[in-house]
Amino acid sequence: MTVLNGRRVLLVEDESLVAMLAEDMLMDLGCEVVLAMRLDKALALARTETFDAAVLDVNLGEARSYPIADVLFERSLPFLFATGYGTQGLERAYQGVPVLQKPYQQGPMEHLLHRLLICGELAQKGSEPCMRPGCTCQASLRSPSGKGTGFQADSPA
Repeated sequence: MTVLNGRRVLLVEDESLVAMLAEDMLMDLGCEVVLAMRLDKALALARTETFDAAVLDVNLGEARSYPIADVLFERSLPFLFATGYGTQGLERAYQGVPVLQKPYQQGPMEHLLHRLLICGELAQKGSEPCMRPGCTCQASLRSPSGKGTGFQADSPA
């Protein structure tokens, strides 16, 4: 059982096979997964549903997931971007958001989600940084574009 057990995660991924792989990984970690493969569906879910965290593929066909990120910032819901391009592929306003390097791998996904959920919760409460072995987070929250609160985390080692 992990700290992710029972956590509700919005997964936004437009490629079917990749979405199935990521969904399986999240479910193996104990998460309840809500999958959106289109920008409009993901936006509607981000506006109306409650999630513990979200994993957003940056590139959704011709669109980008930034409008979803903005909604999540406004709602103070933690999320990370998934991309094969690293932080250099992000618009400047979003470069402080944690990035999960694609292709998806369960270890890095679990590490970043832990940091989003546990370390972010500690920071929101004004507590000391997470003391999990190997966790180097500073439990700091920041809003890259002034649109709410987003979690700032370093990439996993």
